[in-house]
Amino acid sequence: MASEIKVDTISEKTSANGVTIDGLKIKDVTSGSVMSKPILQVVTGTTTTDTGAIASTSFTDTGLTASITPTSTSSKVLVIVSQSYHAERSGGGEIVGYVNIMRDTTEVAEYAFRSGLTSAILTPQIKTITCVDSPSSTSALTYKTQVRGSTTDNDGKVRANQQSTAGESICSIHLIEIAG
Repeated sequence: MASEIKVDTISEKTSANGVTIDGLKIKDVTSGSVMSKPILQVVTGTTTTDTGAIASTSFTDTGLTASITPTSTSSKVLVIVSQSYHAERSGGGEIVGYVNIMRDTTEVAEYAFRSGLTSAILTPQIKTITCVDSPSSTSALTYKTQVRGSTTDNDGKVRANQQSTAGESICSIHLIEIAG
């Protein structure tokens, strides 16, 4: 027969030493947990609103955003973006599209996507982008994506959140706060 102990609280015998249960040491997360870094919160933002064709070499907001308020300045924010992107040009070589992940007005990461062809209209490609940010803040933070093209020559343009049919490719941004 197995034994079972039911308690509401287990306290440390010596302050800041933690409690060891069957070889697993448990300590307060804020003072340097021995356990894996726990997930503190998850926030998701979505959009299905197509940006339309963007003929610009300057970054333009895509409408995909989410906000999070970290619980500690030592927390990290894992950003996971799943978004459709499209780049096209009527001729004259390939066009490269760029995606920015922004935290308020600060660039966190930049990635590129390519049309792959010199003259074609392509269906949108879903890309997943991940990065880790160290905002050192406990204020509300807004993360968003932006896109731009490498050129507007020969009708060069980029697009985000494009769907072939309604509800087909909901674009999302997930913000996951991880204890630091």
